[in-house]
Amino acid sequence: MLRQFVERKVRRQIVHRSLLISAIAFVGILALLHTQGTEGLLRPVSMFTDNFSGALHNIAMALSGASVKGFTLSPQGSYMITYEGGAPAIWLPAGYLGSALLGSLIFFLVNRAPHLLRGITALTGVFTVGYLALFIRPDATGDWLSWIACAGFGTLLIALGWKGRGDINQFWSWRSLTQIVMTVVALMTALHIVLDLPYVLSTPARHPDDANTIVNAVAAFAEEVLGGASVSLIAYSWSAIAIAMLGFAFYRSITQQLKQIPKNDDIV
Repeated sequence: MLRQFVERKVRRQIVHRSLLISAIAFVGILALLHTQGTEGLLRPVSMFTDNFSGALHNIAMALSGASVKGFTLSPQGSYMITYEGGAPAIWLPAGYLGSALLGSLIFFLVNRAPHLLRGITALTGVFTVGYLALFIRPDATGDWLSWIACAGFGTLLIALGWKGRGDINQFWSWRSLTQIVMTVVALMTALHIVLDLPYVLSTPARHPDDANTIVNAVAAFAEEVLGGASVSLIAYSWSAIAIAMLGFAFYRSITQQLKQIPKNDDIV
């Protein structure tokens, strides 16, 4: 009886801890983004999410037969893709909607399968550094700041994956720090389109000096795939999809897990 009581209490503590970390991460992101002078603190993570989004674009482009000529990250966190061919209807949504799916999956795994936390963190860091090394050429773009920021953040994730041990019930531990960082990564990746709305609603589809360079995938999808549909309608629709995906991941990883823990009334 005592053993069952303790086990259930520990399981509740773990889920409540995940809920607390998620809430702190979400509030922290909003506070930093909307407090003047502090939004730059999230810039490495913003560049990281753009790097992920661009990678998903590149994969979808390759699968649809496009040839990617260049991928450039800017210090502001935006990016441009220069390409030829392919099927825009397939790869234009891949960045934002793919990020929503990937971020929601990371959030689910971080909170539902905490024993995988270190591996997911290290793998994410390795992918980040590897993708930068293989496909991004700062010497060609002159943009060393974004490259260094992304590479540094990827290296940090690798280090946290290696170092992130500790008691899962102790808030101040390397394990907790790793979970906090990965929760921020998951939230910003899943809500990439939501956080990018000001940029998406005010930026043209293509670079004014190069018709083969996509600057705003949402505007390009609305204008070129849907024949001049409202950019706002597409942006808000994709945002709603992203929020729904993250909400489902939250329900399955935290809410449902908490409901599945039996109450102590049946212990006699």
